[in-house]
Parts: sequence; structure tokens; C-alpha cells
Amino acid sequence: MSDAKPVAAAIVGLGRWGQNLVTAVSDQTIRPLRFVQGVTRTPAKATDFAASQGFPISDDFDAMLNDASVEAVVLATPHSQHFSHICKAAQAGKHIFVEKPLALTLKEARDAIAQCNRQGVVLAVGFNRRFLPAFKELSDTFDRGKLGTALHIEANFSGPFGYNYTGDMWRGTSAENPAGGMAAMGIHMLDAMIHLLGPVRSVATLSRRRAISAPMDDTTHVQVDFACGALGSLTTLMATQASWRLQLFGSSGWAALRDQQALEMHLTEQDPVLVQHNVNNTLAEELATFAACIRGQGHFPVTQVEAMQGVAAMEAISLSAARGGERTPVEPV
Repeated sequence: MSDAKPVAAAIVGLGRWGQNLVTAVSDQTIRPLRFVQGVTRTPAKATDFAASQGFPISDDFDAMLNDASVEAVVLATPHSQHFSHICKAAQAGKHIFVEKPLALTLKEARDAIAQCNRQGVVLAVGFNRRFLPAFKELSDTFDRGKLGTALHIEANFSGPFGYNYTGDMWRGTSAENPAGGMAAMGIHMLDAMIHLLGPVRSVATLSRRRAISAPMDDTTHVQVDFACGALGSLTTLMATQASWRLQLFGSSGWAALRDQQALEMHLTEQDPVLVQHNVNNTLAEELATFAACIRGQGHFPVTQVEAMQGVAAMEAISLSAARGGERTPVEPV
């Protein structure tokens, strides 16, 4: 990819996360993707940032799509806008990287993917934790059968983010973030679970507001039943100190990510093993992989089927939470 021409991209949405994506690329010596435009609802809020990165900024999404020099769009917009932005970008022949979640309903996810496939454009969904070396090793360890038959998986992704949200922010509303921290944090763990164990069959969710002032839940727990027969437990909290843990139990032992760099393995009748990985720039790596896919090199690790399975599970999690924890089937993809 280093010998290929950098992909010319527009960043759509220049809030905190959109700026993180731009900075992740600009910090790299080799830039397989280059941001040449910015589009955001209120350009005045990001004028200085765009100037520091050397690209113009506007609020005109359609004008950007009509610019032949833009090959791809990177969407860091409110969740409810993903579907329409994806479809319009695909119709304009632009390749698309969209921050998770792909969409808020399975129907929208299916239609968005179908539109991209019809137009022959790349669609990548931003689950940057897929690019953690420790998670890749966990996945490889399980695929090689070292853990035996999958029995149960547990995950917790939490933080104090909810204290920074207010009701006039899109991130602070339940409409954009059903089931509390699921769309912001828990969805990363859900994606990891689906990649390891396959589709979710049903969920039971309890979700409530305990501490934050924004009109959304801050305490969410999901019981997960996988189609493969394994069980799962997923917790995401918006009002506590940061926590990140993923643990997979099998019939031959267990493996756990206690943080995002360390993999701990305890296999039956073997000495424990702890492997420490270096910190890597997962945002830069996912955008570089997206650019490589555009140039016909390799495949994005989040498959279309996995992306849809994640949206289907998220939709069921939201329904279950709204129904007070009622076990809710996940629509098959």
C-alpha cells in the first residue's frame, strides 16, 4: 500500500471522534489515506482544526459528493444519519468508512449494504478494537481449538463518559443511544463476541439511569444466548471509572483480555501464560486497511454479515431494555 497513491477522503462530522480519526492518520509517516475535505453541521466549531490539518471545511454534504477528487467518505456522524449518508455516498460512487454502529435497525443495515454492493463501493464499519494484537491472538487461539468448546464469554466496557453528556447533545439522548452505553462502548464488545462465537440468538437486557443528568441510561447489562449454544454476559456503564475486560471460557481453559494489550491464558493442567502486546494506533490501522481495500488489496476484518448480525443484536438489546428485560429473539441475518 505504501507505493499506491493515497486515497483522497472527506471526513464527515468533526466532533471529538471525527477529529481523532483525522489526527490518527496525520500522525503517520506513511499515509495511505489523506483527508482533503471536511463536512460538518457547524463549520465554525472546527475551522481552526481543519486549517491545522490543511483541508477546507463546509456544511455542504452534497457538494462534497459531487467533487470528483474525493474518492471516499469517513462518517463520524450521529447514528441516525448513517443510513442516509451511506446510501447517498454510495450513489455518488464514493467508498465509505462508517463509525459504529452501521445503522440503528437491521432493515437499514441490509439496505445500506445492498446499496453499496450495487454500486461496487467498499463499505467498512469502524470497530477499531478488531485491530488490537491481543484480540487477534485471542481469536487465533480460539480458532486453533486451544480453548476447546466455547462455554461462556464475559465482557465489560465502561467509563465516566456519561457525566460529560447533556440532553442537547446527540450523544446524550436515548434516541441516538438506546440501552445506555451500548452504542458508545458495549457495541465494541458485542462485535468481538460475534466475531468469536457467531450470531446471537436472543438477549435479555436490563438498563436504567442511576447517576448521570443526561436523559439516557447509564447502567446496562445484557444476558446473551448465542446460536452456537454458548452463553454471554455484557455490561456497559456510563458513570464509573474506566474498565475494559473480555474473557472467553472454553472446555479446555479460558483466555482473558484484562485490558487492551495483555492476554492472559489459563489452560487445563498447564501453567498460566501472560502475553503483553505493545500499544498500537488502532484508528490509523483501520483507516489504512480501508484504504488498502479501496486499492484492491486485502479484506476488511469486519464482514458484512458480522456487521448486520451486530445491528440485529443491538436492535434486540434495545427492545429488551424497553420491555424491562424481557428475553427478545434476534432476527437472523
